[in-house]
Parts: sequence; structure tokens; C-alpha cells
Amino acid sequence: MNRHLVIALVLSASAVAFSAEQPHVSNTQFNTESAGSGLSATVTRFRQSNRPLWIGYEVPALPRDHSSSCGDSYGSSEDGCCGEYRLEDPRDGVTETTQKTDPGNMYVLLRLEGGAITKIRPIRAGCHLNAGGLAFVWLKGVQPEESVRYLSQLASQEGSENRVTDGALASIARHSTSTAVGALSTLAMPPNSARLREKAAFWLGAERGHDGVVHLERLMRTEQDAGLREKLVFDLSISHDPAGTNDLIEIAKVDDDAKVRSQAIFWLAQKAGKAAAGTITNAIENDPDQQVKKKAVFALSQLPKEESVPQLIHVAETNNNPAVRKDAFFWLGQSGDPRALAYLESVLKR
Repeated sequence: MNRHLVIALVLSASAVAFSAEQPHVSNTQFNTESAGSGLSATVTRFRQSNRPLWIGYEVPALPRDHSSSCGDSYGSSEDGCCGEYRLEDPRDGVTETTQKTDPGNMYVLLRLEGGAITKIRPIRAGCHLNAGGLAFVWLKGVQPEESVRYLSQLASQEGSENRVTDGALASIARHSTSTAVGALSTLAMPPNSARLREKAAFWLGAERGHDGVVHLERLMRTEQDAGLREKLVFDLSISHDPAGTNDLIEIAKVDDDAKVRSQAIFWLAQKAGKAAAGTITNAIENDPDQQVKKKAVFALSQLPKEESVPQLIHVAETNNNPAVRKDAFFWLGQSGDPRALAYLESVLKR
């Protein structure tokens, strides 16, 4: 084959491969840069300019088989996204859709203005972007571990705006690299601010599966702030890992803090349904704290009606604590279930 033709074919194939790595961005002046000098150093160089612009790069992401991020998007498309994602739209949020998505990569997008990072957004790779007239710089060669380190610095940076911290944490949580779990765990520990710790712990439960639960268990054992321990119970409840439910059951039974036990009972009812009934009824019968008992009766009312109504009738009929029976009667009345109404009528006729 002609040597010049071979070179031309190689160059053509390289160009196709290169273009496939770049996002489709409209309404912008698009440029590419190498991040060979390091992500932090590269972004810092662009921060020296006062003009607003977007910087983006791509990294491997966790599978998102339960939802896809489609905030600020318009129209529809066949790429698994919701349509064109308008980066400069005044609405600032991410919504979730119920469509399934395949494992893949994500874009991490940083908005710069006045020498500062003002927004960070993780968006599924392949979504069409509209930069709203701002320049867009695409960085090549960013390593996932380097991305996690840099975003961790931004999240913990003193004086960072809430939306910068929130965007950094959401982005870290969705990295597929295992270093993301350690980064979130570190951010969830002292001496970081209470807000940062709370948000980092949330993402451990929301995105990091079993590894996230392991770190939340450690935080539950070592945390001294009672308010944060209550929030950690919620973080365990949102994990899709079965170990999170087991932890809730254990906390509901033996934790020293009555408020923490109450929270565990409440979230068990929301999460586990029938599997939680035994723990809840045990708290009604045996927990020494009156408020925990009352919370457990409410949690019982949150179970599916085929389970909750008979249990509430049993509590109302047999429990020795007048306050507990009163709450059981109240939630039976609120249920609107025919069985509950028939029981209440029989009590009134006695």
C-alpha cells in the first residue's frame, strides 16, 4: 500500500478517536488542553483570567443503573440523557429520572469566573452541552485519582460556597475509583466543618455501596456529636447494601442515645417494611425511653397496612403503657383502614 495513503489513514483514524473523546458542546468557543502539568496546576492557570468559562474533563464513573442525572436539560435524545444540558440556565440543580443507564464515564465540569470556581457539576458522558456563550476548555489526560484529590481540596477549601462544595462531593461520590470512598470518609471526619462532614457522609450512603457502609459504621462508633450521629442513621438507611439495614436494626436495639434509637426505628419502617416489624415492636415493649416507645408506635404506622393495622391493634389492646396505647389508637384512626375503624368502634361500645 502507498506509504502516504497509510499515513493518511492513520491520521484519519486518530482524528476520529480523538473527536470521540470530546463532548458535543454548542454555543461556545471550544478548545482542548493537556492536563499533563497536573489538574490543579492546569485549572489554576485558567483561574488567572477574569473571564467566565467552563472547564471539563472525563473520568470513569460508577454504574447508574437506577437513575440518570439530567438537571437543567431540555428536549429528549437517544443517548441516555434528557437532551441538551444548558450549563448557563439560571436554574441550578440536578433532577433524577427513572430510566436505566449503562455503566460508563462522566464529565466533571468546573465553572470559573473572576478567578474563582463558582460551580462544579458531574454529568453523564455523552450528554450534549450548551455553554451559553461562554468559552469551554476540554482537558485531556486527567487521571481519576488526581480528580478525586483535587475535588477533595475544593470541597474542604475554607470559604468555599455551598454549591461548590456540594458539586465537588457529588462528583467525588460518582467516581469509580476506590480512592473516592477514602476521600469522602476523610471529609466526613474532624476537623472539617459540621456541614461538610454531614454532606460527605450522605454520599457514602447514597453512592458507595458496601464500602460506604463500612465507613459509616466506623463513624457511628467514633462520632461524639449527637446530632451528626442521628444524621448518620439516615445515611445508613439510604444505602442499597443489605448491611445498612442490619446496622439500623442493631442501632435501634442497643445504641446508648435514645434519639439515635428513635431515628433508627423510624428509618427502618421506611426502608425494611415487614423485616422491621420485630425490631419496632421490641422497642415498644422493652425500650426504657418513653419517647423511643412513642416513635416506635409511629414507625409501626408507617409499615404497609396489612402489617401495621394488626400490629397497632395488638399494641392498643395489650400494652401496659397508657401513652403507648393512646398513640396506637391515634394512628389507627389516621389509617382509615376498615379493620382499624371496626376495632375502634368495638372499643367505644365496651
